[in-house]
Amino acid sequence: MSALPLASPRPARAPAPRRHLEVAPTRAQRRARPRVLPAIVTIGGIGVILLAQLLLSIVLADGAYTIAGLQTQQRDLERQEQALTEELEVLSSTQNLIANAENLGMIASGNPVFLDLSTGAVSGNPTPAGGSLTGSQGNQIGNSLLAGHTLVEPAAADEPTSSAQSSTGGGGSATQSPSSPGTIPSPTTR
Repeated sequence: MSALPLASPRPARAPAPRRHLEVAPTRAQRRARPRVLPAIVTIGGIGVILLAQLLLSIVLADGAYTIAGLQTQQRDLERQEQALTEELEVLSSTQNLIANAENLGMIASGNPVFLDLSTGAVSGNPTPAGGSLTGSQGNQIGNSLLAGHTLVEPAAADEPTSSAQSSTGGGGSATQSPSSPGTIPSPTTR
C-alpha cells in the first residue's frame, strides 16, 4: 500500500448563495420600454380636452337658444310696430282730421285771407267762415278703416286753463292776453 495517508473527506460547506445575474439592457431597450407617467398624462389631457369641448358645446347651445328667443321677440316687436304705424297712418288721414276738427267745433273758411306781419296789411277778401269741409267739397272718398274709431271730444271749459298751466309748469313764460268768452287766447307778440 501506499504511504499516503488516507484522505479524509473534506468538511461540507454550505452551498454559496447564487447570485442573480441579469443582462443589462442597452440604451435602445431602455428607450423602447413603455413609461407609465407619460401615458397617464396623455390620457388625462385627452379627458380634459373632451370635458372642455362638452362644456363649450353646452354654453354655445344655451347661447343659441337665447339668440333664437331674442330674434323671435324682435320679430314680434317689428310686427307690433308695423301695426301701430298703420293705425297712425289711418288716424292721420285727411278724413279723420276733418271729422275730429268739426267735432271740436272748427269750421272751414272758403275764402283764405293772409296777414302780412311786417306791414300789418290784410290781403284777400275776408268773409265770415261757415260750412263744412265735407259738405262743401263732396268729392272726398270715405275711409272705411275709420269705421270703429271714435272722434275727439271737446274739452270742458275749465280744463284748457289747467292743462295750459300744467304744460308750462304752472307759470308759463309766454304772456297771454286776457281772453273774453268766445275768443281764443293768444300770446302777446309785440
